Amino acid sequence: MKRKTLSFLVVALFTVTAGMAAQVNAASQEVQKQNLRSVQAQANASGPIPVALPTQAEIVMKGGEKRDGRVLQIDEKEQKLLIQGGQGKVSIPLGQIDKIMFPESATVYISDRGPVVRGDRTPAKGRPETWRGIPINAFRLLDPNQGQAEVKLESVLSLDKLDSLRSVMVGDGKNKRQFVVDQMQFDVQKKTMTIAATPY
Repeated sequence: MKRKTLSFLVVALFTVTAGMAAQVNAASQEVQKQNLRSVQAQANASGPIPVALPTQAEIVMKGGEKRDGRVLQIDEKEQKLLIQGGQGKVSIPLGQIDKIMFPESATVYISDRGPVVRGDRTPAKGRPETWRGIPINAFRLLDPNQGQAEVKLESVLSLDKLDSLRSVMVGDGKNKRQFVVDQMQFDVQKKTMTIAATPY
Protein backbone atom coordinates (compact mmCIF):
# COMPACT_ATOMS: atom_id res chain seq x y z
CA MET A 1 0.00 0.00 0.00
CA LYS A 2 2.85 2.32 0.88
CA ARG A 3 4.57 1.48 -2.40
CA LYS A 4 1.42 2.29 -4.39
CA THR A 5 1.01 5.58 -2.53
CA LEU A 6 4.67 6.45 -3.09
CA SER A 7 4.41 5.58 -6.78
CA PHE A 8 1.27 7.70 -7.08
CA LEU A 9 3.02 10.64 -5.40
CA VAL A 10 6.06 10.29 -7.69
CA VAL A 11 3.84 10.25 -10.79
CA ALA A 12 1.81 13.19 -9.51
CA LEU A 13 4.97 15.15 -8.69
CA PHE A 14 6.41 14.39 -12.14
CA THR A 15 3.17 15.50 -13.82
CA VAL A 16 3.03 18.76 -11.87
CA THR A 17 6.73 19.45 -12.54
CA ALA A 18 6.30 18.76 -16.26
CA GLY A 19 3.28 21.07 -16.38
CA MET A 20 5.15 23.84 -14.60
CA ALA A 21 8.12 23.43 -16.93
CA ALA A 22 5.82 23.72 -19.94
CA GLN A 23 4.28 26.90 -18.53
CA VAL A 24 7.70 28.39 -17.80
CA ASN A 25 8.87 27.47 -21.31
CA ALA A 26 5.79 29.04 -22.88
CA ALA A 27 6.23 32.20 -20.81
CA SER A 28 9.91 32.34 -21.75
CA GLN A 29 9.07 32.04 -25.45
CA GLU A 30 6.50 34.85 -25.14
CA VAL A 31 9.06 37.11 -23.44
CA GLN A 32 11.56 36.30 -26.20
CA LYS A 33 8.96 37.18 -28.85
CA GLN A 34 8.18 40.48 -27.11
CA ASN A 35 11.88 41.30 -26.83
CA LEU A 36 12.38 40.45 -30.52
CA ARG A 37 9.47 42.68 -31.50
CA SER A 38 10.91 45.49 -29.37
CA VAL A 39 14.37 45.12 -30.93
CA GLN A 40 12.85 45.03 -34.42
CA ALA A 41 10.77 48.12 -33.69
CA GLN A 42 13.85 49.98 -32.45
CA ALA A 43 15.84 48.87 -35.50
CA ASN A 44 13.09 50.03 -37.85
CA ALA A 45 12.67 53.33 -36.03
CA SER A 46 16.39 54.08 -36.00
CA GLY A 47 16.83 53.55 -39.74
CA PRO A 48 17.14 56.57 -42.05
CA ILE A 49 14.05 58.39 -43.32
CA PRO A 50 13.95 58.73 -47.13
CA VAL A 51 13.38 62.29 -48.35
CA ALA A 52 13.28 63.97 -51.76
CA LEU A 53 14.77 67.30 -52.76
CA PRO A 54 13.06 69.14 -55.63
CA THR A 55 15.32 69.56 -58.66
CA GLN A 56 15.51 73.34 -58.30
CA ALA A 57 16.42 75.28 -55.18
CA GLU A 58 16.61 78.94 -54.24
CA ILE A 59 19.62 79.64 -52.05
CA VAL A 60 19.08 82.76 -49.95
CA MET A 61 22.38 84.25 -48.78
CA LYS A 62 22.76 86.07 -45.46
CA GLY A 63 23.33 89.32 -47.33
CA GLY A 64 20.03 88.95 -49.16
CA GLU A 65 21.46 87.75 -52.48
CA LYS A 66 19.73 84.76 -54.09
CA ARG A 67 21.09 81.97 -56.25
CA ASP A 68 19.23 79.26 -58.10
CA GLY A 69 20.40 75.76 -58.83
CA ARG A 70 20.14 72.07 -58.13
CA VAL A 71 21.65 70.79 -54.87
CA LEU A 72 24.46 68.38 -55.71
CA GLN A 73 26.22 67.94 -52.37
CA ILE A 74 26.28 69.11 -48.78
CA ASP A 75 29.87 68.71 -47.61
CA GLU A 76 29.93 68.48 -43.81
CA LYS A 77 33.74 68.38 -43.56
CA GLU A 78 34.39 71.34 -45.86
CA GLN A 79 31.22 73.12 -44.67
CA LYS A 80 30.18 73.82 -48.26
CA LEU A 81 27.15 73.45 -50.50
CA LEU A 82 27.67 72.41 -54.12
CA ILE A 83 24.98 73.40 -56.61
CA GLN A 84 24.51 73.07 -60.36
CA GLY A 85 23.49 76.48 -61.65
CA GLY A 86 23.29 78.22 -65.00
CA GLN A 87 27.01 79.00 -64.86
CA GLY A 88 27.99 75.42 -64.01
CA LYS A 89 28.86 74.01 -60.61
CA VAL A 90 29.16 76.52 -57.78
CA SER A 91 30.50 75.92 -54.25
CA ILE A 92 29.01 78.05 -51.47
CA PRO A 93 30.22 78.11 -47.83
CA LEU A 94 27.41 76.99 -45.52
CA GLY A 95 28.18 79.88 -43.18
CA GLN A 96 27.11 82.35 -45.89
CA ILE A 97 23.72 80.69 -46.45
CA ASP A 98 20.63 81.94 -44.64
CA LYS A 99 18.37 79.18 -45.98
CA ILE A 100 17.66 76.93 -48.95
CA MET A 101 14.09 77.04 -50.23
CA PHE A 102 12.51 74.55 -52.62
CA PRO A 103 9.60 76.11 -54.55
CA GLU A 104 6.40 74.11 -55.10
CA SER A 105 6.72 74.72 -58.84
CA ALA A 106 9.94 72.68 -58.97
CA THR A 107 9.85 69.10 -60.19
CA VAL A 108 10.43 66.45 -57.53
CA TYR A 109 11.04 62.73 -57.97
CA ILE A 110 8.88 60.81 -55.52
CA SER A 111 9.82 57.14 -55.20
CA ASP A 112 7.48 54.74 -57.04
CA ARG A 113 5.71 57.66 -58.77
CA GLY A 114 8.38 59.39 -60.81
CA PRO A 115 8.61 63.15 -61.41
CA VAL A 116 5.71 65.29 -60.13
CA VAL A 117 5.04 68.95 -59.45
CA ARG A 118 3.70 69.84 -56.03
CA GLY A 119 0.86 72.22 -55.31
CA ASP A 120 -2.54 71.90 -56.97
CA ARG A 121 -1.45 69.05 -59.22
CA THR A 122 -0.03 66.95 -56.39
CA PRO A 123 -1.52 67.93 -53.00
CA ALA A 124 0.25 67.15 -49.73
CA LYS A 125 -0.79 63.94 -47.97
CA GLY A 126 0.09 64.96 -44.45
CA ARG A 127 1.19 67.75 -42.15
CA PRO A 128 4.52 69.54 -42.61
CA GLU A 129 7.29 68.49 -40.22
CA THR A 130 10.27 70.50 -38.96
CA TRP A 131 13.29 68.58 -37.68
CA ARG A 132 15.85 70.68 -35.77
CA GLY A 133 19.37 69.99 -34.55
CA ILE A 134 20.15 67.26 -37.10
CA PRO A 135 23.89 66.57 -37.42
CA ILE A 136 24.89 67.62 -40.94
CA ASN A 137 26.57 64.26 -41.48
CA ALA A 138 23.25 62.53 -40.71
CA PHE A 139 21.96 63.79 -44.09
CA ARG A 140 23.04 61.88 -47.19
CA LEU A 141 22.24 62.76 -50.80
CA LEU A 142 21.99 59.44 -52.65
CA ASP A 143 21.06 60.65 -56.16
CA PRO A 144 21.60 64.37 -56.87
CA ASN A 145 19.96 64.12 -60.31
CA GLN A 146 16.65 62.98 -58.84
CA GLY A 147 17.12 64.53 -55.40
CA GLN A 148 16.85 61.21 -53.56
CA ALA A 149 18.28 61.47 -50.06
CA GLU A 150 17.99 60.06 -46.57
CA VAL A 151 18.31 61.52 -43.11
CA LYS A 152 18.93 59.84 -39.77
CA LEU A 153 16.76 61.37 -37.07
CA GLU A 154 17.26 59.06 -34.10
CA SER A 155 19.51 61.63 -32.38
CA VAL A 156 16.78 64.34 -32.45
CA LEU A 157 13.48 62.42 -32.29
CA SER A 158 12.08 59.78 -29.94
CA LEU A 159 11.42 56.23 -31.13
CA ASP A 160 7.69 56.89 -30.83
CA LYS A 161 7.97 59.96 -33.06
CA LEU A 162 10.07 58.06 -35.60
CA ASP A 163 7.51 55.27 -35.61
CA SER A 164 4.81 57.88 -36.20
CA LEU A 165 6.76 59.29 -39.18
CA ARG A 166 7.07 55.81 -40.67
CA SER A 167 3.33 55.25 -40.33
CA VAL A 168 2.79 58.46 -42.32
CA MET A 169 5.16 57.18 -45.02
CA VAL A 170 3.31 53.86 -45.31
CA GLY A 171 0.00 55.68 -45.65
CA ASP A 172 -2.92 53.44 -46.57
CA GLY A 173 -0.56 50.65 -47.62
CA LYS A 174 -1.28 51.08 -51.33
CA ASN A 175 0.39 54.36 -52.17
CA LYS A 176 3.51 55.02 -50.16
CA ARG A 177 4.23 58.59 -49.19
CA GLN A 178 7.57 60.33 -49.19
CA PHE A 179 8.72 63.44 -47.38
CA VAL A 180 9.67 66.26 -49.75
CA VAL A 181 12.03 68.90 -48.39
CA ASP A 182 10.60 72.43 -48.31
CA GLN A 183 13.46 74.26 -46.65
CA MET A 184 16.92 73.78 -45.11
CA GLN A 185 19.01 75.87 -42.72
CA PHE A 186 22.47 75.33 -41.27
CA ASP A 187 24.18 76.04 -37.96
CA VAL A 188 27.86 75.92 -38.87
CA GLN A 189 29.16 76.27 -35.29
CA LYS A 190 27.08 73.34 -34.01
CA LYS A 191 27.46 71.42 -37.31
CA THR A 192 23.71 70.87 -37.39
CA MET A 193 20.88 71.57 -39.78
CA THR A 194 17.13 72.12 -39.74
CA ILE A 195 14.89 70.47 -42.33
CA ALA A 196 11.27 71.35 -43.04
CA ALA A 197 9.49 68.67 -45.08
CA THR A 198 5.98 67.65 -46.14
CA PRO A 199 4.75 64.15 -47.07
CA TYR A 200 3.42 63.71 -50.63
